Formats: sequence, structure tokens, C-alpha cells
Amino acid sequence: EQIGLEVVLGHHEVAQGQHEIGIVYNTLVEAADNVQKLKYVVKMVAHLNGKTATFMPKPIHGDNGNGMHVHQSIWKDGVNTFYKEGNYGNLSDEARWYAGGVFEHAFAVAAFTNASTNSYKRLVPGFEAPSILTFSAQNRSAACRVPWGAGAPATRLEMRFPDSTANPYLAFAAMMMAGIDGIKNKTEPVGPMDEDLFELSLDEIREKNIPQMPNTLRMAIEGLIKDNDFLQPVFTKEFIDTYQHYQYDRQIWPYESRPTAFEVMTTYSC
Repeated sequence: EQIGLEVVLGHHEVAQGQHEIGIVYNTLVEAADNVQKLKYVVKMVAHLNGKTATFMPKPIHGDNGNGMHVHQSIWKDGVNTFYKEGNYGNLSDEARWYAGGVFEHAFAVAAFTNASTNSYKRLVPGFEAPSILTFSAQNRSAACRVPWGAGAPATRLEMRFPDSTANPYLAFAAMMMAGIDGIKNKTEPVGPMDEDLFELSLDEIREKNIPQMPNTLRMAIEGLIKDNDFLQPVFTKEFIDTYQHYQYDRQIWPYESRPTAFEVMTTYSC
């Protein structure tokens, strides 16, 4: 509050020492500013109390990871274009197509929203991980949650797959460009799916032909290389080329070339 952030919720979450803080919505750039402010304050307050705080997507094996849930809606002339009373979740066609665009370009979008190798240790089935590319008002494993029963001002999409390794300015812009592309092309998403997605095995997900998020940062970056026209002109070709090389040099190659403790444990005696 001292730096101008309005906190709308705060509570303990599922994992050990895990907490959720929600801040009030804003326009894209201002919302990204607020992400940076929030992370700074949390880390500094922890430090001043002799503790550390991390936003690492998957700090503990076998426990729930940390996400950055991003609530989104598009307004025009003071009207929420995502609202249509009586539809599923009161979502308009534009809202549904927006989700379809994000899902259609999910691999490329993930290159910005899930920007570390650790990100993909969180995006595995179970642990409330939003790895399944569908939308739902009833299921937190869906990549997109629809807050149920929201009225005209509050109807929105909650993209649950991003995490805090993302640069919020790039991540928010990438999702918006993908969503707008979906609206332009009237891209229908898979869903809604209100069944218990937690209970689906990997074989069942394959059998139902349900699309999923990429499994690795390499898959996301390769997706970005192949699918980036929708990002232009906001993201230039030069920027995308520089970004993918940066990620290979700083994240992918160092990670893939290093043996891990788990690999030593499972293969040393081969």
C-alpha cells in the first residue's frame, strides 16, 4: 500500500511456506509495473526479517509449484467486450476466441510466459498444474479458468500457466497479441471442460486429443521460431531472433549439458 499497490487477497496456499497475493487489475503496462513492484517488496521484506522469498516455479520436488495467474479482459468505450450474459461463464464470443488464440499459439507464448527450464517442472499433470489447454469454470488444471458468476465488469479470463520467471511486459504483450489474433480469426478453443482433469492419466489426455502446454523450454522456443507472425509488429523479427539465441545461450544449452544429481543416482551404476 505504501508504494501504491492495492492488495485484494492474501492467504496461505497448498505447498510448504507458499502464499498467494492478489493485486487489483490495471492496464497492461501498469499491471506489469505492479508485478515488478510486488516482487521487489516481497523479497526485501523477507530479507529485512532474515528470510528469503522465491517466486521459482518449482522449488520443491513433489509439491505444488508457484504460478503467476494473469486475469485478462479487453474493454472498448468503457464496456467489457468479454461479457455476454447467459453464455458459459458469461463469456462473449470475443472472450472465447481470445482464449482460442492463446491456446493456438501456446508454444510461442510459453517462450515468454514460462521463460526458464524450471518452468516446465511445474507444468506436469497433478499439483494443480495448469498444463491442459482448455478453459473451465470448475477446474484448476485447465490452462484458463473462468471466474464463475462474474457480472459485466468482472467477467474475465484467468490464464494460469504463466510464472514469475517471465518478463511481465513481454508475457502480457505476447498473450494479448495471441488473443487478438484469435479474435480476428474466430479461433475456437477446446472446451469448456468441467470434468475432473486432475484424474486424467497421460494416456487418457492423449486419447481425448486434448492439447497441452510444451514440456520443455526448448519446445517453447522452437515453437516461437516457427510461429511468430501473430506477434508482429509489436515483437520484431530481430527481437525474436535475439531472444531465442539468448534463451539457448543462457538457459537451454547450460541446462541440457549439465548432468543432474538425479541422473547420477539413476545411471551412475549402469
